[in-house]
Amino acid sequence: MRCRLKGFFFSLDALVAVGILTAVFIAVLNVQPSTISETVEYEKMHLLSEDAMQVFANTKFSSLDNETQQYYLNNTNISDEDIDKPLLDIVGLLWAFNETEYARNLTDDFFKKIELQDMGINYALKITESAESSTSRYICPQTPPEPAQMSYLTSANRLISGYKENVPALGFVARAWATRFRKNNTLIVMGDVISSSVSKPPGGNNLNHVNISYIIDLPEDANITEAYWFIEAAWTDNHFKAYINGEYIPGSDGKGKILLTNLKDYFHSGHNLANVVYRFGAGGYTGGDDGATHIVINYNTSRLSTLGESQRKYFQDVSSNCSIEYKKPVFVLGDINSMKVRLNLTNGTQVSNVTLKFMWNGNVTYIGQKPPADGIVEWDDSEIMAGVNLAGLDYSELGGRYFWFIVEVDEFSMREDIDHWRKIIGEDSYVEVDSSGMEYIYNYIDITKSISNYTYSDEDPQVDDFYRHAEWGFHLSNSSMPVMAKWQLAWLYWSGWDPEQVIHANDILMYNHSPENSSSDPLTVELARFGYDTKPSGVLKAGSNKFEMDFSNGYSINPFNSLGKYTVLIPSAVGYGETFTTEENASNDAIARLEDVLGEYVSSEEIVIDTPMTTGKIPWMWGPSIVTLEVWK
Repeated sequence: MRCRLKGFFFSLDALVAVGILTAVFIAVLNVQPSTISETVEYEKMHLLSEDAMQVFANTKFSSLDNETQQYYLNNTNISDEDIDKPLLDIVGLLWAFNETEYARNLTDDFFKKIELQDMGINYALKITESAESSTSRYICPQTPPEPAQMSYLTSANRLISGYKENVPALGFVARAWATRFRKNNTLIVMGDVISSSVSKPPGGNNLNHVNISYIIDLPEDANITEAYWFIEAAWTDNHFKAYINGEYIPGSDGKGKILLTNLKDYFHSGHNLANVVYRFGAGGYTGGDDGATHIVINYNTSRLSTLGESQRKYFQDVSSNCSIEYKKPVFVLGDINSMKVRLNLTNGTQVSNVTLKFMWNGNVTYIGQKPPADGIVEWDDSEIMAGVNLAGLDYSELGGRYFWFIVEVDEFSMREDIDHWRKIIGEDSYVEVDSSGMEYIYNYIDITKSISNYTYSDEDPQVDDFYRHAEWGFHLSNSSMPVMAKWQLAWLYWSGWDPEQVIHANDILMYNHSPENSSSDPLTVELARFGYDTKPSGVLKAGSNKFEMDFSNGYSINPFNSLGKYTVLIPSAVGYGETFTTEENASNDAIARLEDVLGEYVSSEEIVIDTPMTTGKIPWMWGPSIVTLEVWK
């Protein structure tokens, strides 16, 4: 039989804290949704989860009324020594002793006082065994629904643990959280492979301009320290001009390729657009991006999560007076459950039809062709899955690697006369992927950095600056959790050749096309992307890492115009350490351990330290475990 109190009361201080928090919730939620972007709405939800978790973590068990305290003291493993512990630790203690029902009651009563659900916000609390474990249990009050049933989902996390065995019977231990910090991060926007005709049949300039806008979203508090932009056109003779947020970039009237530097003053926090207009050169058939274009922005921010690995992988904004071929690389962390492709071509478009294809390791599979309806074209999961299956694959093989969707807006031709206007609205055109994603993204601070340490050899005898061997080396902090590595490659293929393509990561073979072996991987002509997560084991790890590529005659890359980046997660907290005779020494130890974990890219601005006194009556150790408050609408 379930036994519980009907609820509990707080002391005056705790009631004031809960009242203030509720008032903040109401104030934020009363902002009109129509005036809030998806990113801002998400950030507000995340702040709400952090505030709620902070009050939960700071409300002590002793603030409950006497009747409630006695109930848990009499019926659980909570003892008098735990009176001054915060509710977060009490719930963790109950969980550690498998007294889940009591942990649920205590948590549920607390969050009902905040009245989250009365304001349209759902919540759930779960505890994960450790940062390295994926075993978790929801404590209260429910399990979140599937992502498709939620408008927003975010979370706040705290690290909890018990005390070590075989330590002095009396002394101080400390744990620490970085509640405010600045991290030095890098945003890298990689261009896609986008082409549209700039040459008319049988030859010459058709006067078409191919307009591509790259979406760059930075945190609202971003302080930009450096920015540069490498542009590489679809053909080496294409002309182009570049703009950032509508402002022409002096010196960007280029040809073939160009590196634009010292651009930090052209960008700002929030939403930015970088635009290139490609046009005819001396004979190249198409204008556009060959997939090597990239924008790199170094900045610092207080945002915990800036990874941007959302369910939607957006297309760039493209317009042209000729048919468009768009090759979109997609990289997904975790297991893929379903996918959808949506294109907004503007209402009233004269586009006759849109074709969708799927590409994996250079092999292309046809999915289908549709006319726009009110400017919209969509392919649902059943249609996409059929195409993936037709390629001899299933979704389980696609996670943690690049695959491609190829879109043709009208039947694509490399040479054609200009005709009606075609436009892909990038901010409403996307590949939507429902996946398991990555656990613990909000338990850590994510850091993304470019990889610039490379070597090269075996120059292609037919063209300067292209090589048939290239190798990148990079080091990941031992305290970090590796997530993924991605590479954008300036590639060169000689038509008609069948070159060898061999790729290793940490000496593990990742890709191998051999002309002598028909059962090897297929030839990839446009090797513009390569990426991987942490599978198989050892391919990406804390410590030293290496990525290398080897080709034979007919294929090479330009390492100077190629780009690598990695993403890691860094813990924002440390658990209890050694026992010290003074509270000050325990605190200093926790701070030192936290600063060591944060490393060179994160500087703490505010640290919360918990320094309880240990006694011989607490001989047990549990955790460290992660408590996650998930909130959604």
